[in-house]
This record gives sequence, C-alpha cells and structure tokens, in this order.
Amino acid sequence: MLIDRVSPSNRTRAMGLVWPDALRIRGSVIRITFPAVFLLTGYGVGIAFLIRKYEYLALQVAILTPVAVVLSLLLVFRTNSAYDRFWEGRKIWQDLKVNSRNMIRNTWCGVVEKSIEDSVQKRQALKNVAAFMISIKHYIRGEDGLDYADYDGLLSPEFRMQVLARRSAHNYGSINGAHNSPNRGQSSSELRIQQQQSNEGWERTVEVPFPSLLLYEIQKFVEYLMDNGVVHGQLYVNMLNTVNAMGTLLGGCERIISTPIPMAYHIHLHHSLYLYLLVLPWALGSMGLAKTIILQFIISFMMIGIDAISREIQNPFGYDANDLDLDAFCEAMLVELNYALNHHAPKALEVVENTLTNNMDRGKNSSDGTDAASCT
Repeated sequence: MLIDRVSPSNRTRAMGLVWPDALRIRGSVIRITFPAVFLLTGYGVGIAFLIRKYEYLALQVAILTPVAVVLSLLLVFRTNSAYDRFWEGRKIWQDLKVNSRNMIRNTWCGVVEKSIEDSVQKRQALKNVAAFMISIKHYIRGEDGLDYADYDGLLSPEFRMQVLARRSAHNYGSINGAHNSPNRGQSSSELRIQQQQSNEGWERTVEVPFPSLLLYEIQKFVEYLMDNGVVHGQLYVNMLNTVNAMGTLLGGCERIISTPIPMAYHIHLHHSLYLYLLVLPWALGSMGLAKTIILQFIISFMMIGIDAISREIQNPFGYDANDLDLDAFCEAMLVELNYALNHHAPKALEVVENTLTNNMDRGKNSSDGTDAASCT
C-alpha cells in the first residue's frame, strides 16, 4: 500500500484526462481563501475608483516594499513551523509502525507456547499491538469511546468491560465526517479545519488515555512471558524496550497536538497580513483599474494562501486532503497482524495447532457427509 500518492510528474488524472497540479482544486486551499481574496479584490476596485477621482490619495509603491519584506519573513517562519510539525508527525508514525511491526514479529516468532493459556495470551497480545496504533489515531483526533469499526475483533470482551466500567465520556473536539467516525459526512472541509484548530492545545488530565491502557496490557503480557519462562532474557529486554519506545512515540503525538502555535504570534501575523492587503490598493490605484484588480487578486491569493496552508498542515492528524493518511498506517499494521494470526508460529503449541486442524477437518468431513446424504 502506497502512503504517498503524489504523481512524480506533478499531474493527476480526472475525467479521462491528465491535468497538471496547477489546475487542481482538490487538496488546494482555493475554497478556503476564496471569500477573503474576493472581498479584498472588491475592496481594491473601490479604492481604485476613489483614487481615479482623487489622485492625491495615492501612495507610492516603494513605501510598501519594506513592509512586504517583513511580512514575507513572518509568513516563511509560520510555514516552516507548521511543516516542522507535519514532518515530525510523519516520522513519529513511521517509527510507530516499525516498532509495532517489530513487537508483532518478536512475539510471533520468539514466544514459546507451553500451554493453552500461553497461546491465548500470545494471540491477544498481537491484537493489542494493532489496536494500540488505531487507538492513537482516534485519541489524537479527539475521538473517545470504543464505538469504531476498526476496533472490531481486536479488543477482548474482558478488556472492553474493564474500560467501559472505569472511564467516563469526554469529548475534546472530535472531528466529524471521516472514516470510522459516528458523525460521518456531516461537516465540510472548512468546518473540519476549524474543529482541528479547536482540538489543538488540549491536555487530558482527568483519566489515563486509552492508548496508555493498551500499553499497560501489552507490558503485562511481556511480564507474563518472563514470569512463566516462555521467552529468553534478551528477547524480554528487547520487547520491553519496544514497549517503552511505543510509549515515547505516543508522547510525541501528544506533544504535537497539545502545543499550538503561540496565540500572540498568530494574531500579530494576521493583523500584519490584512493591514498590508488593505493598504496595498492605495499604492496600486494609480496604475489603473485593470492593473489594480489583477495585482490585488494575485497578491492577496498568494499571501492568504500561504497562511491557509500553514494552518492546514500544522495539525497533520486530521481528515483533510493534506493530512497524514493515518488509516493507511493502521491498515498496514492489520495486514501484518493477519499474517501472524493465519500462519503457523515457529514455537506454537502443537496441541493447539492440531486441535484447530482436526476441528477444521472434522467440520469439512461433516459437511461432505451432509452433501452426500442430500444427494442420495
């Protein structure tokens, strides 16, 4: 499964035609920036008519040059800060997938099954590792509860009852309209961005996060292995280090989602941006109506678009077209889990494997006997 779906040729295919990225709308910020750009362009037209009548009101373009340089530096810093958060989130989720994959492989290959209980514990631990990644996806999106389709078949009934009995319902700005969300299809892209922004900066102190509860279960399994002598010492240390690394990666996701861009910088940037765009037509008006409209539209679209891009990618864990595809990461882990659960482990309990094989053969024979009886 490919995570990066961007074409190397910077082209996309739609309606049977190949379109360059310059003509794409999906994934761009055109819909977000259009209202502000349209209003500022209309404002520029009004100022151009005013300057045509009162030419002494026009400003010299050279006056705004230093302001444009300072504003460009502010926008560059804002964009770089947002992309740093996006790239850090990408690295965290790749490391999370690698550590989860290692945990599943080490458990599947290295754990000796001496009893039925060992086999049951081993298979549930594998499912808990996959559920851990999925729980982080929902947790950093502010989606509480267990009523999501991607948890089906992974969590044990006992653990579900334990979680439901201990925790109370909390909602910290869940993002609507997405895969595996109870409120799918009820919000537009712009509304989802607002919800993502409101979801930033939260810090949960009332209860233990659900991913942490799964980490407790995974580490309990690791300690169970050591106590019952079904794993050698070095592998126990490696698995324990992997569990700690998974906890560190969970903390990295929390750091990104709970550390918003400082409000003072955010406000000052927008004050500077819109003041510049409001003063700009007074310098462009002396060039004529047509030039004022064109330049005001282009400059407004470029600067507001850069700010909109930084706002969209500063939280890379949402549902927008430019966010990380967390579902793809989780699906890759489910593929790994299915392989482990559907193949014979090197140190699996032979009694369990023979029992499963005999049950399958017995069921097949009974079905064949029934078919033969029906034919006669």
